[in-house]
Amino acid sequence: MQHLKNNERLIYFFDLHIDVNKKTASPPNAREVFHVIESAFKASRASLQVNKKTATIQVTDIRFDDTQDIVTLYVRYADRRGADVYFADTDANTSRIERKKAGEGRGFGAHLSVSLSQQAGSPNTYLAMLEKANGVNSTLVLRLLQSILRELYRADENLFTCDDISGARDRNGSPKKVGFRPMLELRGLPSEQFISDLEEGSLQEIHLIEDKESKQFGAHPWLHEKQNVLRLAAGAGVPGVSQLWNNLKGVFSAEAKKGYNKARIKFRRADGQADTVEVDAETGTLLDQRYVKAKRIGDVDPPLDECADAIVPHFAQLIEAELVANRK
Repeated sequence: MQHLKNNERLIYFFDLHIDVNKKTASPPNAREVFHVIESAFKASRASLQVNKKTATIQVTDIRFDDTQDIVTLYVRYADRRGADVYFADTDANTSRIERKKAGEGRGFGAHLSVSLSQQAGSPNTYLAMLEKANGVNSTLVLRLLQSILRELYRADENLFTCDDISGARDRNGSPKKVGFRPMLELRGLPSEQFISDLEEGSLQEIHLIEDKESKQFGAHPWLHEKQNVLRLAAGAGVPGVSQLWNNLKGVFSAEAKKGYNKARIKFRRADGQADTVEVDAETGTLLDQRYVKAKRIGDVDPPLDECADAIVPHFAQLIEAELVANRK
């Protein structure tokens, strides 16, 4: 694992997509969603226990920048099973270990900045940037945000409401109101490295995957059908560099309309190494952080610790500037 210096950080690029859990509801905007998450934070209801309850991930700070139309969160992960920290002075040939006290966990933190302006041409989609930190990956951050919204919805099913999109009316002739829960996705934007590895290598096979509601397989109650997988082999005439990825995205998007929600690409890189990547079929975003677009931010001054209690203003400004520069 590559360790970053205290004056540099890596930030990953994502699209935050907002959907809903009811077919008759329409998605709220990102500002509404994060104001509700802010209310949970203020009520000390913005945490989630993980790893058999030995670790906790939580929102420890949230800040809106109305001028730039951005919200920034600080997310902290604390693991009571994490190893104690070892320090060494190689010149003096001395060392020490900083031991955790009862109830403490090894802590790591990351900033998440989200644009509150929709991406041009992409409804209900907002550019987001997540700082790389041990334990604070996009999957866990998404689980935390979803958990906050789920618990609030459990307490109040009308936390979010909108007019029924079918046009249904109540007894008084007014638009029928629907209570719903927002459903969030963090979709990784593909890096230039992924595209070049794919296009300069050789395409082997594609699996188009349709996730299905689990049902009994034949007469065997202990077997359940969960996916329908269509396997495609690459033949002659595969599009070349600067064409293959765009061609594949077109194929995936067309097949998504038939119910195939994921695609698995198997390819061999130019160095001969075999690789497999999963993609959201409808959007072409990556479901695998290894190839997600990232940028290294250097010369951070003052330097950063592994974790903080809240948003670090001078570093948050750097992420927010990247967000503004890259959103559409």
